[in-house]
Amino acid sequence: MTLEETTTSMPGEINDVDALTNGTDSNTEFNGTDQNISRFINNRGPAYWYFNVITVVLGLVGNFMIFPLLGGVKFSSLSFPVYLRFLAFSDCPVLMIFCIKESLRYFQSSYLIGSNLAVCTLTKFIKNTTTTLSPWLVVGLTLDRFYCVVFPLKRDRICTRRKATIVCSCLTGFSVVLSLPLLNGVKTVPGSQICFIKDYLVSYSTFIRMVLTANLPCLLILVLNIVIGIHIQRSVTFRKRFTSTSSGSTENKLDKSLLPLMLISIMAFVTLLPSSIADSVVLILLVTKSDFKTLTFIFKLWPVFNILYLMNFGQNFYILMASSANYRKIIKTKLKCQNVNGRNNNDTVSRTPGQVSAFVNFRTYINESSTRQSEQHSQTSVTSPTLGSDDCCTDFTEITK
Repeated sequence: MTLEETTTSMPGEINDVDALTNGTDSNTEFNGTDQNISRFINNRGPAYWYFNVITVVLGLVGNFMIFPLLGGVKFSSLSFPVYLRFLAFSDCPVLMIFCIKESLRYFQSSYLIGSNLAVCTLTKFIKNTTTTLSPWLVVGLTLDRFYCVVFPLKRDRICTRRKATIVCSCLTGFSVVLSLPLLNGVKTVPGSQICFIKDYLVSYSTFIRMVLTANLPCLLILVLNIVIGIHIQRSVTFRKRFTSTSSGSTENKLDKSLLPLMLISIMAFVTLLPSSIADSVVLILLVTKSDFKTLTFIFKLWPVFNILYLMNFGQNFYILMASSANYRKIIKTKLKCQNVNGRNNNDTVSRTPGQVSAFVNFRTYINESSTRQSEQHSQTSVTSPTLGSDDCCTDFTEITK
């Protein structure tokens, strides 16, 4: 759910918090301004669509690369790979739905979703579930790092793979339950390309979007990261005073290992915050029906907010690669292993005929040698005429076999 989806009076939109102003009187209230907003939304040009597709493709590639990156034995007992894999799995549907929707709008084919109630309902359900789940998974990851840093003695008991799986599963179930009302809460307008959320769910959907999907997760991520940063700074200061240089350097390495995961949390906050603030401002302006110039200005900036919002769903792999030489080394090793395995398979296949031919030549050499020895034996043997060459050759050949 994005900035544009908090409005209802935009022709040709596929909204999620539609009917915010009940979709009836709002059209007359917003006449004039609505035309400008609609023009900014629908006439974005090819540049925005290209950026949208590039962001989605890069995000999908990054999400797929998370699985081989964190699939090694060294990560099997850690908790944070569970959160990152859940994030990669849940973020892919968001990227694909956004790309499909923007492509349909760009090619003026929005009716394929907007006029089909079943497709529109399924799309909204999946999108609402995953957009609600993603920021809360980041909150879970940040809370996991919070316990590791602030309560290191409890780390082995709390920050486990099993408990991380339980937390992610509970968050997934929570997001699904919140989106269940949408399965029977979507309606279509005859003769239009828009599907709306029913009137009785408008307040509920607005609350989920404004509080549970945006503002509350951002606030928790911000507070937890501030506390983690303060605690790390205090720990560094304490070690400088009361520990030796060698032990301090070891602890600094441990602190540096937190950097990639903290950056993932911080960048999630940075990419979610602009759209969260913009959605809140638009909601207030639409409810109060005031300051339409500000509303129009926000919609001018909407493409930038949307691209930034999409980056949140595909940036984790690239953050790990940019912030840690260890992760870069791991992915290079895995790619090299795949190349080496491929060459080994080819070498095995290519050597097989040579081995067979060498074995055949060796058997032929032995048979010829045994034949010559039997002929020499038959010529020089006088005392044992009953021992024929055929018997000698047969016995030697059986031994060689």
